[in-house]
Amino acid sequence: AEAARDAGDHRLAADHFLRVRDAAPSSAIRPAAEYDAGSSLIALEDWAGAASVLDAFREAHPDHPLRREATKQMAMVYRSAEDPGRAAVEYERVAEEAETPEARREALLLAGEQYELAERTDSALSVYKRYVDAFPSPLETAVEIRFKVAELHGESGDTRARERELRRIVAIDEEAGSQSNEVVRFFAARSALALAVSSYDRFAEVKLVQPFDANLAKKKKRMDQALATFEALVDYEVGEATAGATFYIAQVYLEFSRSLLASERPAELSGSDLDDYELVLEEEAYPFEEQAIEVHEKNLELMALGVYNEWIEKSLHELGQMMPGRYAKFEHSTGPIASIDEYAYRVPERAAVPEPDAASELEPTDTTEAVHVPATDERVEAG
Repeated sequence: AEAARDAGDHRLAADHFLRVRDAAPSSAIRPAAEYDAGSSLIALEDWAGAASVLDAFREAHPDHPLRREATKQMAMVYRSAEDPGRAAVEYERVAEEAETPEARREALLLAGEQYELAERTDSALSVYKRYVDAFPSPLETAVEIRFKVAELHGESGDTRARERELRRIVAIDEEAGSQSNEVVRFFAARSALALAVSSYDRFAEVKLVQPFDANLAKKKKRMDQALATFEALVDYEVGEATAGATFYIAQVYLEFSRSLLASERPAELSGSDLDDYELVLEEEAYPFEEQAIEVHEKNLELMALGVYNEWIEKSLHELGQMMPGRYAKFEHSTGPIASIDEYAYRVPERAAVPEPDAASELEPTDTTEAVHVPATDERVEAG
């Protein structure tokens, strides 16, 4: 067997090594021969044969010093055979049998990765949670795994668990202070962006129906909260978070513009009064659409620096909808260019929001009464 192995004939070597098991089952060299047979089959990339031989070795020799190595080999074999479910189970065994923290840490990471590939989300979550509990450092890896846990919770529909992990990541970055680094900030920024989306959703869910003034005040308050939340993300100076925040800031303005146009009209208005009311609504809504365009265009500035990500693509799509003559063709022809991690710019000043308790009046005609509309005394100025 050794001569065949040295000659590079691993099939013959494996056959000879296994003959020891049959010819001398109680001999002292049998365990090593079986293990070597598995190694020769691995050299041949005979994954099924290697797994069978190594598994039999473990069963027959549970106390042998090579048992841990056999488990490592089986994990590698199943991984190479693209059988992630079995590979993950073996990596868990490697972690349990590991003699050093570093070996256990690496095995847990590989087990989680293989469970993900096998689409066994619950098992992946279990392994990753064990990892972050046991290995809070290195900080970068722990934060990355927590973000992965958050994503898995999101995929499984557990929103509360997802948000809990995202908040923990943001808190870890804050607690780290000067000890934080680019990797930790990157995942903290992505987490903060994911959490911030709820502030946009809360703002968007408010409809400008009657009583108009009360709902306008409510929407304005949530608008301010959403804008402040997204503007704060720029401080991370992480490209993806900045682009994402920019997209949502623009969408806040666009949503407000569209909400004004879609607002419930006073039931008592009709005819020319309603026409005048519609005209003023359009005048009030237009500056917010202009502001949305301006902010979306800020995202396109990143492309000049070689950055292209999903948020820039979304901004380009929105611009293509609002200004098809200028952006639609560009939207369909462009594609990913490159990516960088950091970019920051000055957020455009906010457009003024109509105050619900300061409605302006249109001059009445000879046949109409004064019409109250949701607008300030002066036309809204885009920032």
